[in-house]
Amino acid sequence: MKNFKKEVLKSGITLITEKKSYFNSVSIGLWVKTGSVYEPAELNGISHFIEHLLFKGTKNRTYKAINREIDLMGGALNAFTGTELTCLYTKVLYKNFDNAIDLLVDLMFNSLFPEDEIEKEKSVILQEISGVQDDPSDYSMELFHKNFYGSSSYAFPILGTENTIKDFNRKKILDYYYQHYNPGNIIISVAGNFEYDKLAASIENRMSKIALPKVGETARKKFKTEKVYGDFFQDKDLEQTHFLIGLEGISKSDEDYFSAEVLNTILGGSVSSRLFQEVRENKGFAYSIYSNSVFHKSDGYFYIYAGVSPKKFKPSKELIFDIIDGIVDGNISDDEIINAKKHIYDGFLLGMESTSQIMNRNAVNEIYESKYISKSQVLKKIEKVDRQAIKRISGRLFSNRNNRNISVLGKTK
Repeated sequence: MKNFKKEVLKSGITLITEKKSYFNSVSIGLWVKTGSVYEPAELNGISHFIEHLLFKGTKNRTYKAINREIDLMGGALNAFTGTELTCLYTKVLYKNFDNAIDLLVDLMFNSLFPEDEIEKEKSVILQEISGVQDDPSDYSMELFHKNFYGSSSYAFPILGTENTIKDFNRKKILDYYYQHYNPGNIIISVAGNFEYDKLAASIENRMSKIALPKVGETARKKFKTEKVYGDFFQDKDLEQTHFLIGLEGISKSDEDYFSAEVLNTILGGSVSSRLFQEVRENKGFAYSIYSNSVFHKSDGYFYIYAGVSPKKFKPSKELIFDIIDGIVDGNISDDEIINAKKHIYDGFLLGMESTSQIMNRNAVNEIYESKYISKSQVLKKIEKVDRQAIKRISGRLFSNRNNRNISVLGKTK
């Protein structure tokens, strides 16, 4: 922990850093604790919309100048929006860190949100929504979330809907922006080669010149997360049937987090997993099949995705359930656990070769667990996972056969 530091700056921003002087790069992320789950239904998609608008010009830079500046630094500049988080980030050579801070702070706090760009971006995002609906694998995932989370805001699509996007205006955007995109709701995570004092001074110098409206502390409301179980079918004339199976999950801070990661790797998180080997390789039922574990602030879920021919839907579904039930019954070998742990262990170490991965990991740990988790702590937690831990977590998540959601897009016969 000697290279990690956390400080709440005078501006109210929380700065977390991890110095890695042997790198030539530095990764910087401005993380906002907002996303689609925080949005009222009538504003669904506004976090993602704001993310796009941050690149459309500031008080100090045109959108062309923004693009030219990052190009001249030889770096990467991007952003993403999720259900609970929004991030604006860059990766540059360490000699350019001050320019990178200037650019990120300008984008986050000085964006103009011009009326003409708002109208243009509506068209862009409506095309993005259409693109999801045109892609069966993406659209089946969107339908799954809608079916699985029912009336909860976790069911909201991150992109929003055609109706909400068309109804956005500058006032609605600014009202939401000032409520959520304020220093007290933002974490800056930095990893790589830098000098801490210069970095902190660079941020504070920029923030001291920014006049933001006075806002109270952003409300951290609790979200309804009850899941809906049962079978959901949407008939569509497709060559393949796309279906997802939703199962129970856990939060990021749960003590069984690493056991769940090992379980997912065994089930369908790698090419040597049960699902890949049994459903695809041995039976030839599916070209694409995998599982994933998703962790939220207060809960989470497992899902399995498969794309199969309509005639293979029923035998594929039955085989998947047999595999899940076999794991719950303890039908799992020590070699599978060892190999899954090695896959996660070595993948984690490879990730530590990237300043971007370190920056992301530290930010997520701070937001979800309010603490720094060292590399050695992670490796020890992975190593501790054993047969008993897998039996415990599989029982927690998979044993109740009534707690299964099946969402299907396409034909089933």
